[in-house]
Amino acid sequence: MVIWITGISGTGKSTLGNYFFNRFKKKYPATIFFDGDQFRSIFFNDINYTLKDRDINAVRLTSLVKYIASQKVNIVISANLTSQRFRDWCKKNVKNYFEVFIDTPLEILIKKRDYKNLYKNAIKGKIKNVVGIDIKFKSPENPDFVINNNSSKKKLFLNYEKIIKNFKEKNIKIY
Repeated sequence: MVIWITGISGTGKSTLGNYFFNRFKKKYPATIFFDGDQFRSIFFNDINYTLKDRDINAVRLTSLVKYIASQKVNIVISANLTSQRFRDWCKKNVKNYFEVFIDTPLEILIKKRDYKNLYKNAIKGKIKNVVGIDIKFKSPENPDFVINNNSSKKKLFLNYEKIIKNFKEKNIKIY
């Protein structure tokens, strides 16, 4: 089973991913967690954040996820896939794939959740290649579950049970 949590910086991907993993692993020990930033560090941060580099990272990540999932390991992943083609590839090629999109208004991300100062620095022109500012973000087409996260962590975490219920309704196989 693969649960891919996507959204742009500050939406709560890593927060939900960690929470989900910690609860899920207690019941299903054959579960691992990938975070997009941590994944980049595995490759010594050898690429940047241009669209071309993001595509290189997406190929690495989606290929590895497919391989690990084929070994009957559950994967919780929190990482943005900038291009719909990689989301579509996962839906077609990764068994028991479930996509969660966390949607948060850009205004909230800029004013309240810019913990890495990405938006602030991109708006000031200090950095480039920030999704939502100078790289256009297209919301996923037909995600399995959408979370409108414009509130608290507590409300974000309430989606855990709803996601599990959706797995069962969609006959997602958990290992």
